[in-house]
Amino acid sequence: MHIPDGYLSPLMSVGAGVVTVPAWAIATRKVKAVLNHRTIPLLAIFAAFAFTIMMFNIPVPGGTTAHAVGGTLIAVVLGPWAAVLGISMALILQALFFGDGGVLAIFINCFNMAVVLPFVGYFTYRLIAARAPLLSARRVWAAGIGAFLGITAAGLLVGIELGLQPILFTENGRALYSPYGLGEAVPAMLLSHVLGASIVEGLVTALGVAYLQKNHPEYLTSLKNIVSGGDVPEGQSSRRPAWQTITLAGVGVLVVLLIFGLITGGGDPGRMFGADWSSVSWGDVAVMLLIVAVIAVVLVPLAWFILPKRIKKIGTWFTAIAVIAPLGLIAPGFAYGEGSAEDVSQAFGYVPKGLQDFSHLFSAPFSGYNVPVGFFNGSNSNLWQVAIGYEISGLVGILLVGGIVYGLTALIARTRQRPGGDTTPTPEVSAR
Repeated sequence: MHIPDGYLSPLMSVGAGVVTVPAWAIATRKVKAVLNHRTIPLLAIFAAFAFTIMMFNIPVPGGTTAHAVGGTLIAVVLGPWAAVLGISMALILQALFFGDGGVLAIFINCFNMAVVLPFVGYFTYRLIAARAPLLSARRVWAAGIGAFLGITAAGLLVGIELGLQPILFTENGRALYSPYGLGEAVPAMLLSHVLGASIVEGLVTALGVAYLQKNHPEYLTSLKNIVSGGDVPEGQSSRRPAWQTITLAGVGVLVVLLIFGLITGGGDPGRMFGADWSSVSWGDVAVMLLIVAVIAVVLVPLAWFILPKRIKKIGTWFTAIAVIAPLGLIAPGFAYGEGSAEDVSQAFGYVPKGLQDFSHLFSAPFSGYNVPVGFFNGSNSNLWQVAIGYEISGLVGILLVGGIVYGLTALIARTRQRPGGDTTPTPEVSAR
Protein backbone atom coordinates (compact mmCIF):
# COMPACT_ATOMS: atom_id res chain seq x y z
CA MET A 1 0.00 0.00 0.00
CA HIS A 2 3.07 2.24 0.17
CA ILE A 3 2.92 4.34 -2.98
CA PRO A 4 6.40 5.00 -4.40
CA ASP A 5 7.51 8.17 -6.12
CA GLY A 6 6.62 8.41 -9.79
CA TYR A 7 3.28 6.61 -9.60
CA LEU A 8 1.34 9.74 -8.64
CA SER A 9 1.64 13.25 -10.00
CA PRO A 10 3.41 15.67 -7.64
CA LEU A 11 0.21 17.70 -7.67
CA MET A 12 -1.67 14.84 -6.02
CA SER A 13 1.07 13.36 -3.83
CA VAL A 14 2.46 16.61 -2.44
CA GLY A 15 -0.96 18.28 -2.59
CA ALA A 16 -2.25 15.72 -0.10
CA GLY A 17 -0.32 17.73 2.48
CA VAL A 18 -3.22 20.18 2.45
CA VAL A 19 -5.15 17.54 4.39
CA THR A 20 -2.36 15.61 6.08
CA VAL A 21 -0.46 18.50 7.67
CA PRO A 22 -3.56 19.93 9.41
CA ALA A 23 -4.36 16.39 10.59
CA TRP A 24 -0.89 16.20 12.16
CA ALA A 25 -1.41 19.58 13.82
CA ILE A 26 -4.80 18.60 15.23
CA ALA A 27 -3.44 15.21 16.34
CA THR A 28 -0.57 16.89 18.19
CA ARG A 29 -2.96 19.20 20.01
CA LYS A 30 -5.43 16.41 20.84
CA VAL A 31 -2.82 13.90 21.96
CA LYS A 32 -0.92 16.46 24.01
CA ALA A 33 -3.81 16.49 26.47
CA VAL A 34 -3.51 12.77 27.26
CA LEU A 35 0.24 12.19 27.23
CA ASN A 36 1.65 10.95 30.52
CA HIS A 37 4.09 8.40 31.92
CA ARG A 38 1.86 5.54 30.72
CA THR A 39 0.59 6.70 27.32
CA ILE A 40 3.96 7.93 26.00
CA PRO A 41 5.77 4.53 26.10
CA LEU A 42 2.57 2.79 25.01
CA LEU A 43 2.34 4.90 21.84
CA ALA A 44 6.05 4.30 21.14
CA ILE A 45 5.57 0.54 21.48
CA PHE A 46 2.51 0.52 19.21
CA ALA A 47 4.29 2.61 16.56
CA ALA A 48 7.22 0.19 16.60
CA PHE A 49 4.79 -2.71 16.35
CA ALA A 50 3.10 -1.12 13.31
CA PHE A 51 6.50 -0.69 11.66
CA THR A 52 7.30 -4.35 12.32
CA ILE A 53 4.11 -5.90 10.94
CA MET A 54 4.38 -3.73 7.82
CA MET A 55 7.58 -5.67 7.03
CA PHE A 56 5.60 -8.89 6.63
CA ASN A 57 4.48 -9.31 3.02
CA ILE A 58 1.78 -11.90 2.42
CA PRO A 59 0.66 -13.33 -0.93
CA VAL A 60 -2.75 -12.06 -2.01
CA PRO A 61 -5.02 -12.72 -5.00
CA GLY A 62 -3.70 -11.34 -8.26
CA GLY A 63 -0.16 -12.62 -7.81
CA THR A 64 0.89 -9.63 -5.70
CA THR A 65 1.67 -9.06 -2.03
CA ALA A 66 0.25 -6.87 0.74
CA HIS A 67 0.74 -6.28 4.46
CA ALA A 68 -1.08 -5.34 7.63
CA VAL A 69 -0.65 -1.89 9.25
CA GLY A 70 -1.99 -1.95 12.82
CA GLY A 71 -3.52 1.53 12.81
CA THR A 72 -6.89 0.45 14.20
CA LEU A 73 -5.22 -1.29 17.15
CA ILE A 74 -3.58 1.98 18.20
CA ALA A 75 -6.85 3.85 17.69
CA VAL A 76 -8.80 1.37 19.83
CA VAL A 77 -6.38 1.66 22.75
CA LEU A 78 -5.20 5.28 22.58
CA GLY A 79 -7.67 6.96 20.24
CA PRO A 80 -7.54 7.74 16.49
CA TRP A 81 -5.53 10.95 16.87
CA ALA A 82 -2.75 9.02 18.61
CA ALA A 83 -2.84 6.56 15.72
CA VAL A 84 -2.38 9.45 13.28
CA LEU A 85 0.90 10.40 14.96
CA GLY A 86 2.18 6.86 15.59
CA ILE A 87 1.53 5.47 12.11
CA SER A 88 2.70 8.68 10.41
CA MET A 89 6.03 8.55 12.19
CA ALA A 90 6.50 4.89 11.24
CA LEU A 91 5.69 5.68 7.59
CA ILE A 92 8.01 8.70 7.46
CA LEU A 93 10.92 6.71 8.87
CA GLN A 94 10.19 3.85 6.48
CA ALA A 95 10.44 6.24 3.53
CA LEU A 96 13.56 8.07 4.74
CA PHE A 97 15.60 5.10 5.96
CA PHE A 98 14.26 2.04 4.14
CA GLY A 99 12.83 3.36 0.88
CA ASP A 100 9.39 1.92 1.65
CA GLY A 101 7.09 4.47 0.01
CA GLY A 102 8.24 7.57 -1.85
CA VAL A 103 9.53 10.77 -0.25
CA LEU A 104 7.20 12.91 -2.34
CA ALA A 105 4.41 10.47 -1.50
CA ILE A 106 4.82 10.79 2.27
CA PHE A 107 1.80 13.07 2.61
CA ILE A 108 -0.56 10.83 0.65
CA ASN A 109 0.73 7.60 2.19
CA CYS A 110 0.19 9.09 5.65
CA PHE A 111 -3.27 10.27 4.63
CA ASN A 112 -4.27 6.79 3.46
CA MET A 113 -2.74 4.69 6.23
CA ALA A 114 -2.41 7.09 9.17
CA VAL A 115 -5.61 9.15 8.81
CA VAL A 116 -8.26 7.27 6.83
CA LEU A 117 -7.39 3.78 8.09
CA PRO A 118 -7.48 4.41 11.87
CA PHE A 119 -10.52 6.69 11.75
CA VAL A 120 -12.61 4.26 9.69
CA GLY A 121 -11.45 1.38 11.88
CA TYR A 122 -12.03 3.26 15.12
CA PHE A 123 -15.54 4.52 14.39
CA THR A 124 -16.56 1.09 13.08
CA TYR A 125 -15.25 -0.34 16.35
CA ARG A 126 -17.20 2.21 18.39
CA LEU A 127 -20.39 1.53 16.42
CA ILE A 128 -20.20 -2.24 16.93
CA ALA A 129 -18.90 -2.17 20.50
CA ALA A 130 -21.54 0.37 21.58
CA ARG A 131 -21.72 0.33 25.39
CA ALA A 132 -20.30 -3.17 25.83
CA PRO A 133 -17.92 -3.61 28.80
CA LEU A 134 -14.28 -2.82 28.01
CA LEU A 135 -13.15 -6.37 28.74
CA SER A 136 -15.95 -8.10 26.82
CA ALA A 137 -15.51 -10.41 23.82
CA ARG A 138 -17.75 -8.06 21.82
CA ARG A 139 -14.99 -5.45 21.83
CA VAL A 140 -12.52 -7.99 20.47
CA TRP A 141 -14.85 -8.74 17.55
CA ALA A 142 -15.57 -5.04 17.07
CA ALA A 143 -11.85 -4.26 16.90
CA GLY A 144 -11.24 -7.03 14.35
CA ILE A 145 -14.12 -5.93 12.10
CA GLY A 146 -13.12 -2.28 12.43
CA ALA A 147 -9.54 -3.11 11.42
CA PHE A 148 -10.79 -5.14 8.43
CA LEU A 149 -12.88 -2.24 7.15
CA GLY A 150 -10.25 0.39 8.01
CA ILE A 151 -7.46 -1.09 5.91
CA THR A 152 -9.92 -2.02 3.16
CA ALA A 153 -11.02 1.62 2.95
CA ALA A 154 -7.38 2.71 2.74
CA GLY A 155 -6.73 0.14 0.01
CA LEU A 156 -9.75 1.34 -1.95
CA LEU A 157 -8.50 4.91 -1.69
CA VAL A 158 -5.07 3.90 -3.03
CA GLY A 159 -6.78 2.14 -5.95
CA ILE A 160 -8.74 5.30 -6.76
CA GLU A 161 -5.63 7.49 -6.51
CA LEU A 162 -3.63 5.23 -8.83
CA GLY A 163 -6.57 4.75 -11.19
CA LEU A 164 -7.12 8.49 -11.64
CA GLN A 165 -3.59 9.09 -12.95
CA PRO A 166 -4.10 7.91 -16.57
CA ILE A 167 -7.38 9.85 -16.66
CA LEU A 168 -5.97 13.14 -15.40
CA PHE A 169 -2.35 13.10 -16.56
CA THR A 170 -1.49 11.91 -20.07
CA GLU A 171 0.81 12.99 -22.90
CA ASN A 172 0.44 11.80 -26.48
CA GLY A 173 -2.03 9.18 -25.34
CA ARG A 174 0.31 7.74 -22.72
CA ALA A 175 -0.05 7.95 -18.95
CA LEU A 176 2.57 10.19 -17.33
CA TYR A 177 2.42 8.39 -14.01
CA SER A 178 0.65 5.17 -12.99
CA PRO A 179 -0.64 3.53 -16.19
CA TYR A 180 -3.25 1.44 -14.36
CA GLY A 181 -6.78 2.77 -14.85
CA LEU A 182 -9.64 2.68 -12.37
CA GLY A 183 -10.92 -0.56 -13.89
CA GLU A 184 -7.65 -2.25 -13.00
CA ALA A 185 -6.45 -0.42 -9.89
CA VAL A 186 -9.64 -0.42 -7.80
CA PRO A 187 -10.48 -4.15 -8.21
CA ALA A 188 -6.83 -5.09 -7.69
CA MET A 189 -6.55 -3.15 -4.43
CA LEU A 190 -9.93 -4.28 -3.14
CA LEU A 191 -9.34 -7.93 -4.01
CA SER A 192 -5.87 -8.02 -2.52
CA HIS A 193 -7.13 -6.58 0.75
CA VAL A 194 -10.57 -8.13 1.21
CA LEU A 195 -9.19 -11.59 0.44
CA GLY A 196 -5.81 -11.16 2.10
CA ALA A 197 -4.33 -8.22 3.97
CA SER A 198 -7.60 -7.10 5.58
CA ILE A 199 -8.11 -10.56 7.07
CA VAL A 200 -4.63 -10.48 8.60
CA GLU A 201 -5.16 -6.90 9.83
CA GLY A 202 -8.40 -7.92 11.52
CA LEU A 203 -6.78 -10.93 13.15
CA VAL A 204 -3.77 -8.95 14.42
CA THR A 205 -6.01 -6.24 15.87
CA ALA A 206 -8.49 -8.62 17.49
CA LEU A 207 -5.70 -10.68 19.06
CA GLY A 208 -3.99 -7.50 20.21
CA VAL A 209 -7.10 -6.32 22.03
CA ALA A 210 -7.71 -9.80 23.46
CA TYR A 211 -4.12 -9.93 24.68
CA LEU A 212 -4.43 -6.56 26.41
CA GLN A 213 -7.75 -7.55 27.99
CA LYS A 214 -6.22 -10.65 29.51
CA ASN A 215 -2.67 -9.59 30.33
CA HIS A 216 -2.74 -5.79 30.65
CA PRO A 217 -6.33 -4.71 31.36
CA GLU A 218 -4.96 -1.67 33.15
CA TYR A 219 -4.09 -0.15 29.78
CA LEU A 220 -7.72 -0.39 28.71
CA THR A 221 -9.44 0.45 31.98
CA SER A 222 -7.20 3.35 32.96
CA LEU A 223 -7.50 4.91 29.49
CA LYS A 224 -11.25 4.49 29.05
CA ASN A 225 -11.82 8.24 29.24
CA ILE A 226 -9.75 8.54 26.08
CA VAL A 227 -11.44 6.00 23.84
CA SER A 228 -14.68 4.84 25.39
CA GLY A 229 -16.02 7.37 27.85
CA GLY A 230 -15.78 7.19 31.62
CA ASP A 231 -19.21 5.60 32.15
CA VAL A 232 -18.44 2.40 30.20
CA PRO A 233 -18.28 -0.61 32.57
CA GLU A 234 -15.06 -2.59 32.76
CA GLY A 235 -16.66 -6.03 32.86
CA GLN A 236 -14.64 -9.25 32.82
CA SER A 237 -12.50 -10.72 30.07
CA SER A 238 -13.14 -14.11 28.50
CA ARG A 239 -12.07 -17.14 30.53
CA ARG A 240 -10.85 -18.97 27.40
CA PRO A 241 -7.04 -19.45 27.66
CA ALA A 242 -5.10 -17.09 25.39
CA TRP A 243 -3.29 -19.90 23.59
CA GLN A 244 -6.62 -21.51 22.61
CA THR A 245 -7.96 -18.25 21.20
CA ILE A 246 -4.76 -17.57 19.26
CA THR A 247 -4.59 -21.13 17.91
CA LEU A 248 -8.23 -21.21 16.81
CA ALA A 249 -8.07 -17.78 15.20
CA GLY A 250 -4.78 -18.53 13.47
CA VAL A 251 -6.00 -21.85 12.08
CA GLY A 252 -9.22 -20.21 10.90
CA VAL A 253 -7.36 -17.46 9.04
CA LEU A 254 -4.96 -19.97 7.45
CA VAL A 255 -7.89 -22.06 6.23
CA VAL A 256 -9.66 -19.02 4.77
CA LEU A 257 -6.49 -17.81 3.04
CA LEU A 258 -5.83 -21.32 1.72
CA ILE A 259 -9.32 -21.50 0.22
CA PHE A 260 -8.99 -18.06 -1.37
CA GLY A 261 -5.52 -18.95 -2.62
CA LEU A 262 -6.73 -22.12 -4.32
CA ILE A 263 -9.77 -20.40 -5.83
CA THR A 264 -7.75 -17.54 -7.29
CA GLY A 265 -5.11 -20.00 -8.47
CA GLY A 266 -7.64 -22.09 -10.38
CA GLY A 267 -7.24 -25.00 -7.97
CA ASP A 268 -3.54 -25.38 -8.79
CA PRO A 269 -1.35 -25.25 -5.62
CA GLY A 270 1.52 -24.05 -7.80
CA ARG A 271 -0.55 -21.00 -8.76
CA MET A 272 -1.83 -20.10 -5.29
CA PHE A 273 -3.21 -16.55 -5.21
CA GLY A 274 -2.49 -16.31 -8.93
CA ALA A 275 1.27 -16.20 -8.28
CA ASP A 276 3.90 -18.38 -9.92
CA TRP A 277 5.33 -20.31 -7.00
CA SER A 278 7.61 -22.27 -9.33
CA SER A 279 9.68 -19.08 -9.61
CA VAL A 280 10.63 -19.40 -5.93
CA SER A 281 14.05 -20.96 -5.34
CA TRP A 282 13.10 -23.32 -2.54
CA GLY A 283 16.70 -24.35 -1.99
CA ASP A 284 17.59 -20.73 -1.24
CA VAL A 285 14.50 -20.45 0.94
CA ALA A 286 15.68 -23.45 2.98
CA VAL A 287 19.08 -21.82 3.50
CA MET A 288 17.38 -18.54 4.47
CA LEU A 289 15.18 -20.36 6.99
CA LEU A 290 18.26 -22.02 8.46
CA ILE A 291 19.92 -18.63 8.82
CA VAL A 292 16.78 -17.24 10.47
CA ALA A 293 16.59 -20.20 12.87
CA VAL A 294 20.23 -19.78 13.95
CA ILE A 295 19.80 -16.04 14.52
CA ALA A 296 16.57 -16.65 16.44
CA VAL A 297 18.24 -19.18 18.74
CA VAL A 298 20.86 -16.56 19.61
CA LEU A 299 18.94 -13.27 19.66
CA VAL A 300 15.60 -14.17 21.24
CA PRO A 301 17.03 -15.66 24.48
CA LEU A 302 19.61 -12.86 24.55
CA ALA A 303 16.85 -10.25 24.40
CA TRP A 304 15.04 -11.97 27.27
CA PHE A 305 18.11 -11.90 29.50
CA ILE A 306 19.43 -8.39 28.79
CA LEU A 307 16.24 -6.35 28.50
CA PRO A 308 14.94 -4.50 31.59
CA LYS A 309 12.11 -6.25 33.43
CA ARG A 310 9.43 -3.70 32.51
CA ILE A 311 9.95 -4.26 28.75
CA LYS A 312 11.31 -7.82 28.87
CA LYS A 313 8.22 -9.55 27.44
CA ILE A 314 7.31 -7.01 24.79
CA GLY A 315 10.97 -6.51 23.79
CA THR A 316 11.53 -10.24 23.38
CA TRP A 317 8.38 -10.54 21.26
CA PHE A 318 9.52 -7.66 19.05
CA THR A 319 12.92 -9.29 18.64
CA ALA A 320 11.29 -12.57 17.64
CA ILE A 321 9.01 -10.82 15.13
CA ALA A 322 11.92 -8.91 13.57
CA VAL A 323 14.01 -12.08 13.31
CA ILE A 324 11.32 -14.01 11.43
CA ALA A 325 10.40 -11.03 9.22
CA PRO A 326 12.30 -12.50 6.20
CA LEU A 327 9.57 -15.15 5.97
CA GLY A 328 7.53 -12.47 4.23
CA LEU A 329 10.09 -12.42 1.42
CA ILE A 330 9.16 -15.92 0.29
CA ALA A 331 5.96 -14.74 -1.43
CA PRO A 332 6.59 -14.18 -5.16
CA GLY A 333 5.57 -10.95 -6.85
CA PHE A 334 5.47 -7.40 -5.52
CA ALA A 335 2.82 -5.13 -4.07
CA TYR A 336 0.40 -3.76 -6.63
CA GLY A 337 1.48 -0.31 -7.82
CA GLU A 338 4.97 -0.70 -6.37
CA GLY A 339 6.72 -2.32 -9.32
CA SER A 340 9.93 -0.90 -10.78
CA ALA A 341 10.13 1.07 -14.01
CA GLU A 342 11.33 -2.12 -15.71
CA ASP A 343 8.23 -4.00 -14.56
CA VAL A 344 5.94 -1.30 -15.98
CA SER A 345 7.91 -1.20 -19.22
CA GLN A 346 7.54 -4.95 -19.62
CA ALA A 347 3.77 -4.72 -19.09
CA PHE A 348 3.01 -1.57 -21.11
CA GLY A 349 5.93 -1.27 -23.53
CA TYR A 350 7.14 2.08 -22.19
CA VAL A 351 8.22 3.79 -18.98
CA PRO A 352 5.94 6.65 -17.89
CA LYS A 353 7.68 10.02 -17.58
CA GLY A 354 6.89 10.21 -13.86
CA LEU A 355 8.77 6.99 -13.15
CA GLN A 356 11.73 8.21 -15.19
CA ASP A 357 11.87 11.54 -13.35
CA PHE A 358 10.92 10.64 -9.79
CA SER A 359 11.47 6.93 -9.13
CA HIS A 360 15.15 7.54 -8.27
CA LEU A 361 14.60 10.90 -6.61
CA PHE A 362 15.81 9.68 -3.21
CA SER A 363 17.97 6.72 -2.22
CA ALA A 364 17.33 5.46 1.31
CA PRO A 365 20.39 4.15 3.23
CA PHE A 366 18.71 0.77 3.89
CA SER A 367 16.66 0.64 0.71
CA GLY A 368 14.64 -2.57 0.52
CA TYR A 369 15.50 -3.37 4.15
CA ASN A 370 18.91 -4.55 3.00
CA VAL A 371 22.47 -4.19 4.23
CA PRO A 372 24.87 -2.28 1.94
CA VAL A 373 26.07 -4.16 -1.13
CA GLY A 374 29.47 -5.74 -0.55
CA PHE A 375 28.93 -6.28 3.17
CA PHE A 376 28.80 -10.02 2.50
CA ASN A 377 30.76 -11.91 -0.13
CA GLY A 378 30.58 -15.35 -1.67
CA SER A 379 28.14 -17.39 -3.72
CA ASN A 380 25.29 -16.74 -1.30
CA SER A 381 26.03 -13.04 -0.77
CA ASN A 382 22.62 -11.93 -2.06
CA LEU A 383 20.85 -14.44 0.15
CA TRP A 384 22.83 -13.39 3.22
CA GLN A 385 22.15 -9.74 2.49
CA VAL A 386 18.42 -10.39 2.18
CA ALA A 387 18.03 -12.67 5.19
CA ILE A 388 20.35 -10.94 7.63
CA GLY A 389 19.86 -7.46 6.19
CA TYR A 390 16.09 -7.72 6.61
CA GLU A 391 16.50 -8.75 10.23
CA ILE A 392 19.12 -6.12 11.06
CA SER A 393 17.07 -3.38 9.44
CA GLY A 394 13.98 -4.65 11.24
CA LEU A 395 15.67 -4.44 14.64
CA VAL A 396 17.15 -1.04 13.80
CA GLY A 397 13.74 0.13 12.60
CA ILE A 398 12.00 -1.01 15.79
CA LEU A 399 14.51 0.89 17.95
CA LEU A 400 14.42 3.90 15.64
CA VAL A 401 10.64 4.20 15.45
CA GLY A 402 10.10 3.45 19.12
CA GLY A 403 12.84 5.82 20.24
CA ILE A 404 11.83 8.72 18.00
CA VAL A 405 8.12 8.40 18.82
CA TYR A 406 8.96 8.22 22.52
CA GLY A 407 11.18 11.28 22.30
CA LEU A 408 8.75 13.23 20.14
CA THR A 409 5.74 12.56 22.36
CA ALA A 410 7.77 13.32 25.49
CA LEU A 411 8.73 16.64 23.91
CA ILE A 412 5.11 17.35 23.02
CA ALA A 413 4.08 16.56 26.59
CA ARG A 414 6.68 18.96 27.98
CA THR A 415 5.27 21.82 25.91
CA ARG A 416 1.98 21.54 27.76
CA GLN A 417 1.84 24.27 30.36
CA ARG A 418 0.13 23.14 33.54
CA PRO A 419 0.53 24.37 37.11
CA GLY A 420 2.81 22.18 39.17
CA GLY A 421 3.96 20.15 36.14
CA ASP A 422 1.01 17.76 36.35
CA THR A 423 0.84 15.58 33.23
CA THR A 424 -2.27 13.65 34.11
CA PRO A 425 -5.05 14.23 31.55
CA THR A 426 -8.09 16.02 32.86
CA PRO A 427 -11.29 13.95 32.80
CA GLU A 428 -13.09 16.22 30.35
CA VAL A 429 -10.33 16.15 27.70
CA SER A 430 -9.95 13.16 25.42
CA ALA A 431 -8.16 12.17 22.23
CA ARG A 432 -11.36 11.33 20.43
